[in-house]
Amino acid sequence: MNIGFEIFKAQNRILGYMLPDRTAKKAADLFLTPRKHPLKPWESTKEAEGKRILLDGGLSAIAWGNAKRQILLVHGWESRATQLAGFVDSLVALGFKVIALDAPAHGQSAGKQSNPVQFAEAVMQINQQLGPFDGIVGHSMGGSAVGLALSQGVECGKVVLISSPSSIISVLKRFAHFIGLPGKCAQRFIQQVELNVGRPANELNIAERLSALKSKGLIIHDKGDMEVPFRDAESLSRTWKNASLLATEGYGHRAIVRQPLVWDKVTEFLAHS
Repeated sequence: MNIGFEIFKAQNRILGYMLPDRTAKKAADLFLTPRKHPLKPWESTKEAEGKRILLDGGLSAIAWGNAKRQILLVHGWESRATQLAGFVDSLVALGFKVIALDAPAHGQSAGKQSNPVQFAEAVMQINQQLGPFDGIVGHSMGGSAVGLALSQGVECGKVVLISSPSSIISVLKRFAHFIGLPGKCAQRFIQQVELNVGRPANELNIAERLSALKSKGLIIHDKGDMEVPFRDAESLSRTWKNASLLATEGYGHRAIVRQPLVWDKVTEFLAHS
């Protein structure tokens, strides 16, 4: 048990009753401000092998390979392009150019805060500037962003969603519960995030938006995911009729994108019709 975090949760429970607006605002700032961590040695190696691309508005991406067929990789919250590097070598070997995006306020992209809609807008922007893409792979919040972008006009024949939430409102509710916000304060936290995003959270239901999607899909999710429950993958699978669901065990939420089995399944899906 992390004693410091338990104290933080207890403070949120108390202050959430006493000062719900102030506590909700601080929680929203916490939710919308991604932490940045130093690159790991294997990330630095892969960074050096790629070519950085600067897009409009301060977005950054990195590319490997020079083929005409292209795959886009979209990382999750508090991650970055190079953390999806495990997918690169096999895809390049198969004749793809692989481009990985740093989402707003992540990696080498500009900004201090971000949100799911900004993630999706970044996917739409890179598709407009560097696309089209033969396949798109999104992890976690990146998967949600890909789903939103596809529902707003981005076209792609094959799409992989890994550990992706089925709705943004569920993400907000889980976060509020995780940090100990009481009921009324939790609702105000959601409202604060909605003000920042500029959209009601209920409108950002990824499962519903994928129901009309014609892209062929692969949904990968770990049954023991503690951040995004496996039931989110089941919800996506029920509505996205042209997608198959691959369940894994023992990988969790973040380490799943570092597993050779997952790299192989994604490569196989993208390589074959």
